[in-house]
Amino acid sequence: MTEALPGTAAGMARAVARREVSPVDLVAAALARLERWEPVTNAFSVAEPEDALDLARAAERALADGVTPGPLHGVPVAVKDLFDVRGWETTGCCRAYEGSIARADAALVTRLRSAGAIVVGKTNQHELACGATNVVSACGPTRNPWDPARITGGSSGGSGAAVATGVVPVALGTDTGGSIRIPSSYCGCLGLKPTTGRLPTEGMMPLAPSLDCPGPMTGTVEDLALAWAVLAGRDASGLEPKAPARVGVLGGWFARARADELAAVRAAAEAFAAAGAELVELPGEGIEDVFEVWRTLAWAEFADHHRGLLERTELLGERTAMALRFGAGRTPEQRAAARARAAEIRGWFLERLSGVDVLLAPTTPTPAPPAEADEVEVAPGVGVDVHRGGPAWCTEPVNLSGLPALAMPAGPSEEGLPLSVQLVGPEDGEPLLLAWARFLEEADPRFRAARPGPPPGPAGSDASGELGPDQRTET
Repeated sequence: MTEALPGTAAGMARAVARREVSPVDLVAAALARLERWEPVTNAFSVAEPEDALDLARAAERALADGVTPGPLHGVPVAVKDLFDVRGWETTGCCRAYEGSIARADAALVTRLRSAGAIVVGKTNQHELACGATNVVSACGPTRNPWDPARITGGSSGGSGAAVATGVVPVALGTDTGGSIRIPSSYCGCLGLKPTTGRLPTEGMMPLAPSLDCPGPMTGTVEDLALAWAVLAGRDASGLEPKAPARVGVLGGWFARARADELAAVRAAAEAFAAAGAELVELPGEGIEDVFEVWRTLAWAEFADHHRGLLERTELLGERTAMALRFGAGRTPEQRAAARARAAEIRGWFLERLSGVDVLLAPTTPTPAPPAEADEVEVAPGVGVDVHRGGPAWCTEPVNLSGLPALAMPAGPSEEGLPLSVQLVGPEDGEPLLLAWARFLEEADPRFRAARPGPPPGPAGSDASGELGPDQRTET
């Protein structure tokens, strides 16, 4: 095996195109890291090593035959269990859907494969994407690689853990109330929630179609831009780091966060200011009903698409069954009122964006909570419920707006856990978010993703020790 394999998707793709590394070596290394980390994180619901190696060999033969490599040729990736992969189960990590074999790839899986990526497995998730902890899953809970006693966040928790540990440089997640950004925050990676509706959802098990939003999770901004380009059918070249001219720092609702999370936001604002950006303090009041609005919309649509499970709730986690029943009980009038209020919340965001280029806020109110915690403190005497919206405090409002948002690491907490900041941009502003995030990543090491140490146990050193210098593990 090559002694020092690239650690990023972009680096892997460049090395493959130059024939400096084989897709077989990349996939074998990914599978070795998966084997070492899986007992710790439980990040995968499905792994198909032989299938992945067969595809890697085919990718190698294609290069030998003179085929022009795609932008992700030979790069190992993972996809959340919600996405169909032909011939594999799609269960949403729910016992009720065990045995459901996909007949075709989901649209985004097709786009990844067309770019040359090799799917090595499907990632564990919160049951049916119906939660933000990834504690509830038919595959068992995911565990945070930084501290296995803590949650990864959900519902794309397996994807977050798989990227954070370097098993894969790119993983697909979905974001209906923060389910890409929350595990990105807790696991110390980057995640992009695109403008709602900009990426296809065909072949993706729905939670709430009007809010569901697939997107990529990665370890660097360059990889995030590359993955976005592949998924969206855009040109990935020419991403230049730049600072926005005016930055809106959200207070109020978004200031209900731990002091170190707020300090991370201030550090990002000051990094922009040092490059000449004007900082604007923006009020965050006026959306105090956001959870009620989101739950009415999301759980009503959840019940529409999984109504058959009302007769099989014994196969569901207790909280999943509660959400299903709640959604089934929403009246047409309640749904209409929630849709109208969601439109007002979108206007709330657009009003604040009208005078600035980007909005800045914490991604989550705290670092990853302990798995056994019911509530975590964000200020003396002030707590948020871990299982009833706490992790999604700063993300659910953005989902109601439909705007794009990017979560990125922002240094370690006092416990050595990842902190994260969230950039919210205008509709179809993904290239701007990526450029601004690239600026932060290059301006200050605290905004670069780090990787947790070797997995504990007799396995010894982490297989990620084989990775090359472009893995960006600075803290």
